[in-house]
Amino acid sequence: MPGPVFPSGDRLTLRAATADDADFVAEYWNRPQIRRYTHQHDPQTPAEVRSWLEQDQDDFVDFVPCRDGEPVGFGWAFDVDDVASTAEIGYWICATERGQGYATETVELLAEWAFEDRQLHRLQARVFAGNEASERVLEKAGFEREGTLREAYRVEGERVDATVFGLLADEF
Repeated sequence: MPGPVFPSGDRLTLRAATADDADFVAEYWNRPQIRRYTHQHDPQTPAEVRSWLEQDQDDFVDFVPCRDGEPVGFGWAFDVDDVASTAEIGYWICATERGQGYATETVELLAEWAFEDRQLHRLQARVFAGNEASERVLEKAGFEREGTLREAYRVEGERVDATVFGLLADEF
């Protein structure tokens, strides 16, 4: 699953996601404990994942955080706006790889890509209610809690709040 390599941390390297990652992404993203807390609530086939990974989008960039060349999760930047100099990020780590700091390192690498490679000024992330682990990850990575979007999303038939976190380039 080769792809261009982006920032590297102590244990992980970010690389661009490719169509070859579709089986991995579909296998893990389709798990309810991951899907519930992301914008992708409906299960996706590997073919559907491959299709959107192959799309060339200026405002959406997909990454695979890897340890020793093996994927441990998925990260993405969306609504990338070079004029406003902003983007939003999302991420997940495979259940078997959690509890080792990989989510925090992934977020830090996404921030490094955004601020150093893309020269963006602001990153944000939304965390759905009930995902305290993701809130802790963002806080460890230096993001500030900025506010709550009340009942902004519907997850599994239930209206949930989302907390908005932000990080500015000069805070990184």
